[in-house]
Amino acid sequence: MNIPTIFTQVEFFYSLACYTVILSGTFCAIVRWCHMCHPFDKQGDYFYPARRQMTFFYAATALQLPYVLCPADPGTWFFARSFGILYYPVCFAMLYHRYFQMGKMWRKVSSIFYFLTPFLLLGGLFTIVVFHAEEILLPYKLQWECVVGGMSILLSIRMTRVGRWLIRKVNEYHTQNLSSDSDFPFAFAKKILYLPVMWLLVMWIQFLVDSQLLKAFIDLLLAAWQIRFLCRILHPNKLIHSAQGQEGMDTIAQDNMERVLKETEFFEQIVQSADNQTMEETNIKDIENADDEPELQERNRENSRLQIKQENWESVKNEVLTIVSRRYLEPSLKRIEVVRDVSSMNHTLAGTFITQVGFYRLVNAFRIRHYERLMASDSSANIGQEAAAELCGFKNRWGLTNARKRLKDFDYDLIEKYVN
Repeated sequence: MNIPTIFTQVEFFYSLACYTVILSGTFCAIVRWCHMCHPFDKQGDYFYPARRQMTFFYAATALQLPYVLCPADPGTWFFARSFGILYYPVCFAMLYHRYFQMGKMWRKVSSIFYFLTPFLLLGGLFTIVVFHAEEILLPYKLQWECVVGGMSILLSIRMTRVGRWLIRKVNEYHTQNLSSDSDFPFAFAKKILYLPVMWLLVMWIQFLVDSQLLKAFIDLLLAAWQIRFLCRILHPNKLIHSAQGQEGMDTIAQDNMERVLKETEFFEQIVQSADNQTMEETNIKDIENADDEPELQERNRENSRLQIKQENWESVKNEVLTIVSRRYLEPSLKRIEVVRDVSSMNHTLAGTFITQVGFYRLVNAFRIRHYERLMASDSSANIGQEAAAELCGFKNRWGLTNARKRLKDFDYDLIEKYVN
């Protein structure tokens, strides 16, 4: 690599654009490493699980420095256009894995190999262009392009698997338990769901088009995006319980304990009453069959428990469905709010029922029935499908369509008598 002392106007633009990316990445790396919002810095590893990895990948943009120094050199240009398709698959795959799965990839040999492979290849290309060994690179440009492209495709497979896992996680969280007390950052995940695919596609276009002017514009866009994304992740995106919310959870836990104690005492009273009744009805002939009495008592106890449990379950189911039928149009209805509205002794059973059915499956089922009845009424002539879907609690008509697809197997008989 021969560093020129004079740049043409176009070369200066290419160099400046790439330098902007490096400067932006270095700045973001320093801020990401040094800054954590208070008071979350006291639990930095929890609220910022991918902080170290994010710092590394921000700083790794500095590997493009040879292109800044010599944008007209064919070797440095090949290195610069190859950088993106090798860098971004491993970058997004590792960041998503670390942040959302909270796992340590270093425990698997395959993960270490996955991380090292692209950077070893980039390191080799970096060495070639820095020490002016283009005779290894330029005569075999097509072969090198095949190697780099093939490696990028292999790396993208792992990135795609991580992305598909995250999409499933978002869908399950949205349809089953959106308002649970999980630490899964649903809102953040939904916003960055397709980010890896977008940037990888951009880098592949840059690689295939082989245009330095296109790369310059992409670099400027990327520099701005890096800073914006840094601002997005500086504040924790994980679910943070307020003191009021935590107090509410503690109250429910205490109520559950009291319920268990009361139900236990109630069961004992029922069993004792059944035992006394059995003994009063026993005559002298039954004394000869005294060996069968423990079995009879145990059977009576079990029947009493089953009867009480069944009555409680039906009561709780009716109560939950009644509450949801009144509140399903609320856009921010949460599972915990429904559980709190249930009688204090039935919080656990209510939670069990909601888990079995699926909270947002249940809410969306009411909304779908509401939509169907609205469209079947006389007033439907004055309202469009889009407006009707919004009136029934959906964001738009596509939200209604997706909900219907996910609820194909839902038993609507469960809610029919509760739909207004």
